[in-house]
Amino acid sequence: MGHIFEKIGWFVKEKWKTYVALFFLLISIASISLLPAYVLGLSIDTIISGELTQTSLFWLVLFLALLPITRYFLSFIYNHLSQKTAQTLSFKMRQKYLSHLFDMDSQFYEKFEKGDLIARVTADLDAITQAASSMLEGIVFNVGLILFAISVMAFTISWKLTLISVTIMPIGLTILNVIRNQKRQYIKKHREIYADMTEKVLESVEGQRAIRAYVQEENDLEKQYKAINADIESWRYIVRFENWFNPLFEVIYGITYILAFAFGIYYIMQQQMTLGGLITFVSYVGMLFMPIISISSIFTQINNATISVDRFDEIMKQMPVVHDETDSKPIVAFKVIEFKNVTFKYPFDKQPVIKNISFTIKNGETLGIVGPTGAGKSTLIRQLLREFKVTDGEIFIDGASIETYKIEAIRNLVGYVPQSHMLFKRSVEENIMIGNPKATIEALDKAVKIADFEKDLHYLQHDMNTMVGEAGATLSGGQKQRLSIARALIKDPQILILDDSLSAVDAKTEDTIINHLKDFRKGKTNIIVAHRFSAVRDADMILVLEGGKITQRGTHEELLRQEGWYKYQYIQQMTMK
Repeated sequence: MGHIFEKIGWFVKEKWKTYVALFFLLISIASISLLPAYVLGLSIDTIISGELTQTSLFWLVLFLALLPITRYFLSFIYNHLSQKTAQTLSFKMRQKYLSHLFDMDSQFYEKFEKGDLIARVTADLDAITQAASSMLEGIVFNVGLILFAISVMAFTISWKLTLISVTIMPIGLTILNVIRNQKRQYIKKHREIYADMTEKVLESVEGQRAIRAYVQEENDLEKQYKAINADIESWRYIVRFENWFNPLFEVIYGITYILAFAFGIYYIMQQQMTLGGLITFVSYVGMLFMPIISISSIFTQINNATISVDRFDEIMKQMPVVHDETDSKPIVAFKVIEFKNVTFKYPFDKQPVIKNISFTIKNGETLGIVGPTGAGKSTLIRQLLREFKVTDGEIFIDGASIETYKIEAIRNLVGYVPQSHMLFKRSVEENIMIGNPKATIEALDKAVKIADFEKDLHYLQHDMNTMVGEAGATLSGGQKQRLSIARALIKDPQILILDDSLSAVDAKTEDTIINHLKDFRKGKTNIIVAHRFSAVRDADMILVLEGGKITQRGTHEELLRQEGWYKYQYIQQMTMK
């Protein structure tokens, strides 16, 4: 319980006035809950004694009628404030969580699966907010009601009967909750199984095209069923435990009831208490049942939430390896970029992908990068985005290490078009404007023209307002690539990186886009990774990567005069035309 409050203490401090109001509302509701039983016992004793009059009867009825009305309004105000506070906490925690995810680097996303991250911000966060909102009610209302009832029973009816009948409850509750706490670790295991199921379902939804194309629906469904069954079986284990465990609370309550009746009747016979007192006492015992059951449920929520807090906190404690320093500098332009003996190995790989890479690119130049599949071309250019720290060597911008500049400023220099195009379920225009939300209509039209996307608008039902399906499902491969290029171009970046971004377009469209880039990006830096040499033949410098190393470098003409991979592949491509 303290662990949860420790993690949400910042929110309690922020909303302390609301929590104070909730506290007093619960105290009031708990007090009102005790009064009907007290008035009932008093009425019975008044009737038996023959002291009941019309006036006293009127006030008793009026008082009893006002109690539920007053409790209704107080409960309404409490529930409204409680739910509003819980939703605010949920919003702020999700906001902090998602903001933290955006601060993390690529190494973090290789460590944690998408399904797991989604489970932590949905199921785990729901468990935390539910516990946070119910703990106050559970502690103040239920515990307060129990203490108030026991106090009234002891000091106004019979302290002996209270001691005999009620003492078993705290002892029994303590023993049962110690047993329940031992099951806490299995809740953590269940959360992990649930995250695995979420990851499998997400993978199936994202890969539904490939699954259908290879007629793997049955195989994929079988894997989904296994993941779902594992989740269900895990939950069944918890439910089975609760099914045999929860009735034990009722057993404790039953024993209390029996003791109250047996000794209460004995005390009446001994004239140590009245019948009205016994009825009031038994009514209070009956009122203790729901708080006891509620407390058991709250302890379950707290157990679950404790695991969820740990899982949530695990993410929030993760710190990016790549981050800004306090003295990081801004940058809006550059003169020269130098890679000096750069070696890079992905955190979870055994061998480096690129090895001892050195080259220089000046502002306004176009650099072409070619090589066989898996040579490390994409890995090389992604070093400019500062997604990872280089394993060895250094990258300099105008003589200063790239690590001395602000990450956001570095990325603002770059317009990056990756191999895999991430499009959103928005309109064509909105997908392009992500590159520069403040861009003018003229800049939008220019980007569309350079990317040669104009001709596609005639085939789209609502032109630029046509909705793009999830992950670009309604567009062809070539259209996705050109829309992604337009998104990078509307940014008008200092450095445009095309990472094999013309592979899905035909040769004529490729020539059109390359010629547009020559015209519209004069004086700007371009880095083009390609398999077709036609995309890089006019580059100021072409690097040939093989096995993570630069094996050749030069202009198109210079490389054709050398024996090596470039000349051989160029001849192969020309022969195939």
